[in-house]
Amino acid sequence: MTSILLGAAAGHGLVLASSPILTRLYDPSDFGALTVFTALAGILAAVSTLRLEAAIPLPRQDADAAAVAWAALCAVGGLSVALAVVAGLSGGPVSRALNAEALHRLWWLLPVTVLAIGVSQVLSAWMVRERRYSALGVRNAAQGFGQTLAQTVTGVLGLRPLGLLIGVAAGRLAGCGGLASRHGLLRQPKVTGRQMAEIVRRYRRFPLMSTWSALFNSVGLHGPLLILAAAYGQVAIGLAGLTVRVLAMPVALIGQAVATHYLGEASALVRAGTTSLHRTLTRTAGRLLLVGVVPAGVLLLFGPPLFGAVFGSAWTPSGEYARVLALGCLAQFVVNPVSQTLNVLERQGQQLRWDVARSVLTLGGVLACAATGVPIIVALLLLSGSHVVAYGWLYLYCARAAARHDAACASAPETPVRCRG
Repeated sequence: MTSILLGAAAGHGLVLASSPILTRLYDPSDFGALTVFTALAGILAAVSTLRLEAAIPLPRQDADAAAVAWAALCAVGGLSVALAVVAGLSGGPVSRALNAEALHRLWWLLPVTVLAIGVSQVLSAWMVRERRYSALGVRNAAQGFGQTLAQTVTGVLGLRPLGLLIGVAAGRLAGCGGLASRHGLLRQPKVTGRQMAEIVRRYRRFPLMSTWSALFNSVGLHGPLLILAAAYGQVAIGLAGLTVRVLAMPVALIGQAVATHYLGEASALVRAGTTSLHRTLTRTAGRLLLVGVVPAGVLLLFGPPLFGAVFGSAWTPSGEYARVLALGCLAQFVVNPVSQTLNVLERQGQQLRWDVARSVLTLGGVLACAATGVPIIVALLLLSGSHVVAYGWLYLYCARAAARHDAACASAPETPVRCRG
């Protein structure tokens, strides 16, 4: 896991370190356009692979894993083409609905970004399967470098808000070179359409159930930002967008690295039929809580002056937003990595129920705030509280599923593949 953490630290550290520069090259309305764009890209990218990338670490045979990976890439390509058509036909109305007129002529970047994110997700899953954590760390660093370079250079050139959007796609594209590496997916034996169809049938619960789960999960995360943009305007959502960007960095820096490592280890434990999945889950979550509680406390105490000093006085309100969002981000940071437990155990039904409930909880609260016209900080406070409740519930789901798996394996050690609980 050290290699992944170092790569993530380099990549996301560059993105975070560039933020004080970017806040002086771009204004809050530019960040508002970026927030809307990345929210839409995040929702679409979450379903672009039909969640087949989550099944890549599971097959015993590499040929079956390659078939899953290529099926996921085909899904990404198909969605990107369809999205390009839709973006060309309806970009104007969408821009007006979201108070994002600056994006009217920039929607062509959306399918490119979704394609890059989808390919990157498949590549990550392939590296996890092979436990090539060093290569994954290099890939993470390349993504951060590509995004930072693109956004900074275009900002200096005055390409606003285009530069911020280009950076998102450039970062993901910079991390896709591993497809052609010595151990990459392109080096695997040729996969036929029949093989892909057969393996998709085997793991059909991922596209049939996990896709919906991923959609609701992503809508629950990104949907509130789109509602806030439509209700409060580009400047307000730009200030909130910087807060989300800064708070998401620790989640991405450590959380995604731990999630990747946990997925690989949990998949291996399930394949081997061991009885230590629950212990691995609780140990991982406990360590994340210890790491995350200190920065959350700092934001609660010193958020506004800290943001004003680092990013400029115009961004002081972002520190107020950070103060109210801190606990919700802490809950996400602790629980999100170990939520891979439900995928590993093929408990997609439980994941879907949670995702639907979380989406209703978060979207309903923000919609009510937007409809009543309360200040945006009240809406963000309600959103943070919703995340604390939802992620606490998810942790209990995962812990119970892991405990049942361990109990099933303890009672039937001769049939490890069936130890699902």
